[in-house]
Amino acid sequence: MLADVKIDGEKVRAARERAFLSKSELADKAGLNRNTIGRIEDARATEVYPRTIRKIAEALSVDPASLTPQE
Repeated sequence: MLADVKIDGEKVRAARERAFLSKSELADKAGLNRNTIGRIEDARATEVYPRTIRKIAEALSVDPASLTPQE
């Protein structure tokens, strides 16, 4: 089983806003629930499955690594 990966909600929000998308629009494009996007952006979900990061990154046309915290 894949381990969860950290995601940076502020980076997701900034990328979403740069793409002029609402949370609902991003969720639709990524094939995710709108509440999932909200939890990520509000830092209530800081670890997600790698496929979730890939789906969000693809929907935003960004590199998945750009949505993770710098370590």
